[in-house]
Amino acid sequence: MSSATQMHSEVAAESIFSSHGERLQVIGAFAIMIGIPALCIAGGQAGVLRIAFPALSVVIGGFLLWRSKPAYVGLVLWLWFLTPFLSRMADFQSGWSPASAVELAPYACAGLAGVPLLASLRSTLGDRRALPYACALVAITYGLILGFVSLPLFDVLRALLNWLVPVVFGLFIFQYRALYSEFKRVIERCFLFGTLISGAYAIYQFFDLPDWDRMWMLNVQLNSFGAIEAMKVRVFSTMNAPAIYAAVTVCGLLLLFNQGGKLRLFSVACGFMGLMLTVSRASWLSLAAGGVYLMMRAGISQRVRLAIGIFACGIFLMGLTQVPVVHELLAQRMETFSDPSQDASFSARLLGHQQAFHQLAQEPFGEGLGSTDSLHNTEGNDDIIGPHDSTVLEFLYSLGWVGTLVYMLGVGSLAVRVMRAGRSDSFVVSCNAILIGFATQCLLNSVMIGILGFMVWTFASMSLAAQACAETEKAPVERQGSRVIRFEAA
Repeated sequence: MSSATQMHSEVAAESIFSSHGERLQVIGAFAIMIGIPALCIAGGQAGVLRIAFPALSVVIGGFLLWRSKPAYVGLVLWLWFLTPFLSRMADFQSGWSPASAVELAPYACAGLAGVPLLASLRSTLGDRRALPYACALVAITYGLILGFVSLPLFDVLRALLNWLVPVVFGLFIFQYRALYSEFKRVIERCFLFGTLISGAYAIYQFFDLPDWDRMWMLNVQLNSFGAIEAMKVRVFSTMNAPAIYAAVTVCGLLLLFNQGGKLRLFSVACGFMGLMLTVSRASWLSLAAGGVYLMMRAGISQRVRLAIGIFACGIFLMGLTQVPVVHELLAQRMETFSDPSQDASFSARLLGHQQAFHQLAQEPFGEGLGSTDSLHNTEGNDDIIGPHDSTVLEFLYSLGWVGTLVYMLGVGSLAVRVMRAGRSDSFVVSCNAILIGFATQCLLNSVMIGILGFMVWTFASMSLAAQACAETEKAPVERQGSRVIRFEAA
């Protein structure tokens, strides 16, 4: 039996199986996942989560992977959304820890996606449609070998998680593309509520900075957060950096612009206001680029929804700027668009890229995974950019020119296939808009690793899965049509 046939059999069996009573088991698994952290925090014992939460995430994730793969995808998304918040609560109640094991939870749970792929890995990667994943894995392996040779093991393994997990999870989505419709519903629902919750918390965080967030900011000492005061902080919501929260919120907004329902307006309101309070210009550009793509590619009904969403965002922005502090904050940030040469951040990026390219010209083979943290880490108060501030620099330092070329070969083939998508599926149009948005950040953020890389590979894989499903549905119709033609000719 081929891997594709086996996969479709497993999907069919799973769908039938889950429809006969597994719903309660899935609900129970989520109840445990929510209940245990909530009880620990309520009891003032959040420090227990440093050990318990990663283990719980693996156990519940493994169970859902077995029982319901769509529910598993939903769990992984919520872990990315909320794990940093739980880590801060653990630090607040049990003392600061510079390296919290809680942060491993989304990586460990998402990494489980590789388990069902192992049995058919060779045939899966042998499929020409899997070329993007094969190229990425080859390039990552190259960088891993370089890292093992010359860098500390801890830094190499940490970098490996950031590089590998997004690709593996994307390959999982593509391999189980027969579940595309279920994955789509789960992702839309997760971002509907995730954008609402994280946006509402971001607004609260700006106007009344919680003690646990304040304590964490004082310990990490990152100048990218702004002043550690209410109504002066750059919000980061339930995540661990303004840029990360902003980029994830852009994903949510571009999905919500193409959805219906009353709740989406509340989610858009909270998400958009939270995005503005991050003062993240890179994500503002992403939202604008993605919105333009949506307007160009969407159908008539989707354009109406998008117009309503844009109009609502304008109203929310007008309301938000009625607060004098917010008006001043946003006005100062907006002014940097009119004269980038006077912007210290812009100048630092130009200088940083020039210096990095001069060094990289002498290191064509790269330094290996982990080098960006081990050799080029920037302190929290340094007004300079590091490799994590640029996708280009992250690639060239970690993979060298050779590894980067191989990885980009895969990304190029991925881009060509993704942009061939039609307009019939509004979710796919939103996925492509998200990818366009992330592409605008390549020189401003490192968007192919960690949570941002997870978003890129997940939405790209969903777009590929939709196309593969459409081709599969079209093939029997074409064969049936050819039989009718031959019959009539006879």
